Amino acid sequence: MRFVTDRMLGKLSTWLRVLGYDTVYAAEVNGKIGAGNEDEDKALVALAEHETRILLTRDKNLALAAMKRGVQCVQIKTDDVMEQLKELLRHNIALNLEPVPVRCSECNARIRKVEGGEEEILREKSYVPTSMIGECDFWVCERCGRIYWEGSHWRNMRERLRELNEETSEF
Repeated sequence: MRFVTDRMLGKLSTWLRVLGYDTVYAAEVNGKIGAGNEDEDKALVALAEHETRILLTRDKNLALAAMKRGVQCVQIKTDDVMEQLKELLRHNIALNLEPVPVRCSECNARIRKVEGGEEEILREKSYVPTSMIGECDFWVCERCGRIYWEGSHWRNMRERLRELNEETSEF
């Protein structure tokens, strides 16, 4: 499954990427198109149609435009990202609720495992805990260079997703 999200769903875009889904965020589609602009709506629908992506939006008019074109679309009603994931599950979108190191949460590009001998790219980033180099796996984004590892933030995400999974097990 691949998604495209409107500008009101930035956090959802990040979470879908963390879950391994190729998710294009509206703000990244084309810097020349203004936010909330009718041209942006047309571009999002066209992208979803051309690349067979599910369009996720908070905008009722955008959802209607997508459905008129036969584009699979979910109009998201809530503000909270965990509730938004629940909404997707309620719409029979079978999401994997386990984080997977596949996509950059920032730019949506693929990430790859940092191999032995590449530790220098980890030391170049001030936010990477040097004490963990050699102790755990790291991944690097092939486009923006962001580094990922399974730290406390990863455990926190897993816990929130575990709770979500328990809440939605009756769907």
